[in-house]
Formats: sequence, structure tokens, C-alpha cells
Amino acid sequence: MNKIALLLSAIFLISSILLGQTAQTFTFTIEGMTCNSCANTATKVLQDLKGVESATVDYESKTATLSGKVTQDGIRAVLTTNTNFEALFEGESLVKALTDKERSAYDIKTIKGGHKMKFMEHLSSGKITVFDFYAEWCGPCRVFSPKVERMLLKYDNVALRKVDIVDWKSPLSKQLTKAYKFPALPFTLIFDAGGKLLGKVKGNNIEMVEDIINRQ
Repeated sequence: MNKIALLLSAIFLISSILLGQTAQTFTFTIEGMTCNSCANTATKVLQDLKGVESATVDYESKTATLSGKVTQDGIRAVLTTNTNFEALFEGESLVKALTDKERSAYDIKTIKGGHKMKFMEHLSSGKITVFDFYAEWCGPCRVFSPKVERMLLKYDNVALRKVDIVDWKSPLSKQLTKAYKFPALPFTLIFDAGGKLLGKVKGNNIEMVEDIINRQ
């Protein structure tokens, strides 16, 4: 069988699978929402997902119900990518932050006040330093930040600086916007030991943070 025939066979097989996929109903929780408008945003994002027939999100219970020819992975990905919220299905739970005792064993420091920063002053000698920018009022940050803390359990060459921006008008927020086109929270900057910027990550995307670290 030549390559064209193989390709056509593969396309036919995939199409058959997609056409044969039956609609399912999913009920799951959405973490990271802090207001009714967040639920409205999540609803629209889910309704726009290809294959979805209906989707509703209740803010009070943080519960979503969705019907359509989709998968859990597809639901999870579209929410994380477009809202920074996190879908949790039955049996799943949020990543928990390190305890104070666990945190004391790692190079983790918290910087508060929302003041302008000189990043060189906060780098860890001989290590990659991850700056996790957050705010107390940021729902997605409460989902993402524990993942960053737990990430340190896998890397002995990484330090963490948890930085509170306070609000969008703080000197730090203005500095980040000017220097790094600060888009939204969560926001992460990764520097090497010499102060070179290795990468920046916007949103609830721990996989991208680890990818930048692993490339070094």
C-alpha cells in the first residue's frame, strides 16, 4: 500500500471514530472562579468548545454540567487555556500547597508590598529562580501557586520567589507591564543564576514552566 493510500485510510479511520463518538454528559467542579462574571466566562468558553451541545456553570456551587461529543481532556484544556480556571472531575482534587515545615526545606521566599523590584537582588546563587506573581484576590493564583511550590520537590536546582503584586496600580504591576508586557495573573518569570531571562509564562500553565526549566 502506498503512502497516499495509507494516509487516506488513516483519515477515514479518524473520521469514522469522530462520527461514531456518542454524546456524553459531564458534571465537574471549576476552581479559580471568584465572581459571577467568572462563571459566565467559563460558560461561554465551554459552549464554544467544538462538539458541545449544552453547558452551564453555577458560581455558588462551582459546578458545571456539559453535554456533547467531547472528552475530559478537551474540557480541561479549553478552560485552562482560555480562563486559567481548573476543571476537576470525580475523584480529582486541587494540588495542595506545601506545609510550612515542607516549605522550610526549600529555597522559597515571599515578597510582599507591590514595590518595584531589582530581580538580581532576589536570585538564588547557582540556581534557576522562578518568580511566581500573584495577588491575594486572584482565584486562578490559588490554583496555580501550589503547583509551583510542589514543582520544587522535583528540582534541586530551582528556587522560588512568590511575589504579591497587591493590585494592578502598584509600582510592581507597572514595572512588569512596561518590561514584560504583564498580561494577567498568574504570571511567571524564570531567570538563570546569572540573571538571564529564560522565559515567561502567562496563566495556569505549570507544564510550560517545567518545560523552560528542563531545557536548561
